Amino acid sequence: MVVGAGAAAATDVMFSAEGYFWMSMNCCATASYVLYMKSATKNIELSKFGMVYYNNLLSIPLLVPFAFSFGEFATISNTMEVVTDPMFISINLVAGSMGFFLNLASLWCVSSTSATTYALVGSVNKIPVSLLGVWLFQTVITAQGASYIIISMCGGFIYSYVKLQEARTR
Repeated sequence: MVVGAGAAAATDVMFSAEGYFWMSMNCCATASYVLYMKSATKNIELSKFGMVYYNNLLSIPLLVPFAFSFGEFATISNTMEVVTDPMFISINLVAGSMGFFLNLASLWCVSSTSATTYALVGSVNKIPVSLLGVWLFQTVITAQGASYIIISMCGGFIYSYVKLQEARTR
C-alpha cells in the first residue's frame, strides 16, 4: 500500500509539497492518537462512554485559542439571531451527537482491532473517496496514477485477506 501511495504521489499531476507535508503530519498525528487510545483503553479504568466524554472535553482547551485567533467568537456575537434559532440549535445538537458517536465507534474499533488494522481501514476507505473526487471535480488522473491507486487497493485487500486467514487459524 505504501509503495502504491508513494508512487501515486510522485506522479501526481497536481502535486503540492505543502499539501503532502500536511497530509504526512495528519498521518503522524492520527497514528500517534490511535496508538495512545489503544494503550489508554487497556490501562485506564473508565467506560468507553466516559473516555469519549473526557476526550471531547479535553479538546476544548486546545480549540478555544484557535477560535479566538480566527475570530469565531466575534462571528457568533455578530450573528446571535442565527445562533439562537431553534433550527440552528437542533442541527448543531444532531451534528454534535453524530461526532460523539463517531468518536465512540472509533474508540470501539481501536479497542477491538490492532492499531495497524484501524489505520489501514482509515487509509483504504480514502481510495473510493479519492475516486469520487476525480469524478465530481474532474481531477486529472493519469493511467500511471490510476495503476498506483490500484496497487494501493490491492495492498489493502491482501492485508485484509491475511488478517482473515489469521483469524480462521485461531
